[in-house]
Amino acid sequence: MADLAALLDKEASAEIEAILAEARERASAITSEAEREAESLLAAKERTARAAREAALVRARSAAQLEAASMRLNAQQAAIQSVFDALERDIDALRGDTERYAGVLEALLREALTGLAGDAEQVVVHPDDQDAGQRALDATGSKASLATDPDVRAGVRVVTGSVRVENSLPARLDMLRDELASEVAAVLKPEEA
Repeated sequence: MADLAALLDKEASAEIEAILAEARERASAITSEAEREAESLLAAKERTARAAREAALVRARSAAQLEAASMRLNAQQAAIQSVFDALERDIDALRGDTERYAGVLEALLREALTGLAGDAEQVVVHPDDQDAGQRALDATGSKASLATDPDVRAGVRVVTGSVRVENSLPARLDMLRDELASEVAAVLKPEEA
């Protein structure tokens, strides 16, 4: 019986050892699988975090570029406006130089009269330009009457029938504003590398 007990004890020990070995194997497999899943999850989280960081950087760069472009555009617009303000001051200064302005006013009147099919009925100037306007009208030999209008600045408006021709420095400046603004902007634009 002692042999039987020893045999049973030996078989029980072998079976216990087999069960333990199988349990260790399963535990090792489960642990390995859990580690792989953890590594996979960690890698996925790292990729997501990198992608989010890259997206945030792209957004930040875009916002910075947009802000810089806006600042350049505002500075450019301010510079363009200062050029036009200077031109307006130059026109006002020209009006203050009676001799030079009389010649310019006469030239503007001659150009306006050239654009008409017949003789003008009326020439309109700013009230401050009435004397210079009369001298210009006399110099052209036109028989038109002279009138004043505060809306006509630094130039003339010639009227015949239903046709009105305005030839003034501010009107010319306004007609050229877009073209001149483009040229000023091109001068102010920094060289791109």
